[in-house]
Amino acid sequence: MTARPLPSKDEARLCANVVRNLARDLSLADDPAAIGKLTVLVARLFNSGLRTREELMSAAMKSAGMPSSAIAATADH
Repeated sequence: MTARPLPSKDEARLCANVVRNLARDLSLADDPAAIGKLTVLVARLFNSGLRTREELMSAAMKSAGMPSSAIAATADH
């Protein structure tokens, strides 16, 4: 197993922002376990090479089962 460098502050903020927006959009803001799973999902997507907000949101929404049309609605946040 190879060690990966920790993300920068900006990268961590990007991931946290994506998790926050998805939790709100999926009405998961009051479910700590669901937010934890969402955090792991976004971290894995980030580690797989997705680096922009749009890429992370799109891939996470697809994994969470949200229709891709919802991406346009959340892109304004």
